[in-house]
Parts: sequence; structure tokens; C-alpha cells
Amino acid sequence: MNLYCAVFLYLYQIYFQMVISRKEKESHLAKNLLLLRKQRSMTLEEMAELLSLSSKSSYKAYEEGRALPDIFKIMKLASFFDVAVADLVYQDLENLKNKSKSEERKLFEVAKIPVAAAAGYARSFGDINYIKELETIKIPYEPYGIARAFDITGDSMEPEINNGATIIGIKISSTEIKDNKSYIIVTNDGVQCKNIRVDEASEFIYLISKNEKYSPKHVKKEEVLEIWEVWKTL
Repeated sequence: MNLYCAVFLYLYQIYFQMVISRKEKESHLAKNLLLLRKQRSMTLEEMAELLSLSSKSSYKAYEEGRALPDIFKIMKLASFFDVAVADLVYQDLENLKNKSKSEERKLFEVAKIPVAAAAGYARSFGDINYIKELETIKIPYEPYGIARAFDITGDSMEPEINNGATIIGIKISSTEIKDNKSYIIVTNDGVQCKNIRVDEASEFIYLISKNEKYSPKHVKKEEVLEIWEVWKTL
């Protein structure tokens, strides 16, 4: 069983347990989603866009308890609101007491691709043994999917992403790309961080720098090996 299948089965088991336990344990998910959205001053439209839902009414159904988000959406919401998945579902966050500042925050380990290893990663990105040998870092955020850290060099994405920053990316498929968002693109030439513009009628993906002194580039869609959505910048 490869790594991606193992992760999918693990997430499915978590979600299955949540669905079954709804009959036995009170869920505060709907109430918490409404509370956290208002605390962030987010609109229903913005939350629907975050989850790639078709309309605000789809998200409103979550807040009213008429629908249950799938496990991937629950994890993305927990990450966005910076709360644990279990707390988002089962804790009444409005009445939850503040935890002690001295309490150690749980850390999550992710593989890291330093600049010096970028070319090697592009050649061996699908090799599980190669991934296991990469250095790792610990982050205080729970990824909502398969996560990886990338060191960034150069000023092409400044001021959004500074030279020397470390990016935490979440693996996505090509169908999840949204125009003018930042992504880590892996091709045979290596790893680069860019904004993306997609033209469905074209065989190319256009790579755009935030720094205006750099001209846009393009790469054939078939040459893209992996895409990672920029999630956190360290």
C-alpha cells in the first residue's frame, strides 16, 4: 500500500468514527462553525469559497446542522480556525476555558525540501524511500492533507514571500488550481513558488511572480509533476 492510500484510509476511518459517534456523543460542530466564522468576521460566501462549495447556502447548511462536511473539509476548517479537529466537533468552544499559556502545543512533523535538494526531489518525488530520508521539521499546525515543507530562495515572490522563507504546502490535484493563488510547482527542472494562471484552452500553465521585475513564464501542463498549495509561511 503506498503512502497516499494509507493516508486516505486513515482519514476515512476518522470520518467514519465521527459519523457513527454522532448518535452517542453530542456534536457542537454546527454551533462552533457559526461562532468561529463570526469571530473571524467572515461571510458565508467567503467560507463557501474557502471550501470550494457551489454556494453560501451549502455552507449555511453546515452551520445549521442540516449537512455534515466530509473529513477533508472538517480538517481544512480546523486548520483555518486553528483548533483541533476533535475540539471543533465535540467541544463547546464558546464555553471552553482558555488553556494555560504554559501548556505545550502539539507539534506535527513534515518532510522538508531544502534548496540544495530541490533538483533531487524533482527526480525522486514519487520514491517513498527517498521521502523517508528527507529531513523533517515540526510545525504547530495540523495539516488538513498531505503536507510538505519547501525552502524558498530568491525575491520573485516578494513582498508576499520573502527570500529564505520556508513554505508549508498541501498537495492538490491539477483540477483544484485557482487563478492568482500561490503554489509550489514541481517539474523536471526543479521546484519553484509562483502564482498560477490557467487557460483551459491552452496546453500551458502560466507562472507569475509577485515581484514585477520578473516576467511571467509558462510550462506545459504535462510537465508538471506535483502541485502544492501554499498553506503556511514560516
